[in-house]
Amino acid sequence: MKSSSIKRLRLATRRDAERRLHEIYWLMKQSYTNIIVEGERILDPFNLYTTQEYLESDKLGLVLRETLLHGYNVPIIVVRGRVGRLYILDGHHRARVATWLRSMIKAYILNIPGYHKPWAKPITSIKTINPPITIDDPVLNTWRHIVNIISFIEQSHNKTPRLWMDKLKITNLYATQQLLEHSIPEKIIDEPILVYLVNNEYYVIDGHTRACLKLINGEESIRSLVFTIGETIGIIETAKLIGKPRISIDYCRKPLRLSR
Repeated sequence: MKSSSIKRLRLATRRDAERRLHEIYWLMKQSYTNIIVEGERILDPFNLYTTQEYLESDKLGLVLRETLLHGYNVPIIVVRGRVGRLYILDGHHRARVATWLRSMIKAYILNIPGYHKPWAKPITSIKTINPPITIDDPVLNTWRHIVNIISFIEQSHNKTPRLWMDKLKITNLYATQQLLEHSIPEKIIDEPILVYLVNNEYYVIDGHTRACLKLINGEESIRSLVFTIGETIGIIETAKLIGKPRISIDYCRKPLRLSR
């Protein structure tokens, strides 16, 4: 991994955020004389506006993973500008994850009454892109794929999905694809699968092989990142077209020609 990629993907610590706050304060002092440091506050992420054009999928996936699995929670930096509008200056990926999780977010706030960005948009409208440099890391690539799926569905339906972690019984899950005819490896990456919830039914969107491996090895449940926009999406119709199969030993073994 190149050093530039390592720096780009390094998660900020609270100390980093505090250092960045001081840097932004002194930078803003060059243009604005009336700056009030409000300190740390708790904000609703849906009230925040973006000051950058896009988010990087691998960084977004990393922030989502660390937030869900390890409680990552470092304050972002926000300017309270003209008419009280809240602009994110640092921490866009953290803020975007907070909208998906429906969680409040910590923020260091600089109150600058004259600050205004006419082109700024609500954080929910920011786009997710794949960075030009691919990182050879199976965990990071799994989460990048997850956020790309979520972002695609979000943009297609113009609705912000709600996400949460759960542990689901594997045989209660519906498959949305047929497995390819190859052997399941003895060991694959142990990351949560991605599941869509609609009408009290759980559909595997990503992670069929991971679910099958767990089931074949005698496990009944699997860690799942569940999300929903509260309505049927296209891949659910695909599941119906292939017979709406549940994840089961038969489903996992037969298409893959595994011995019993």
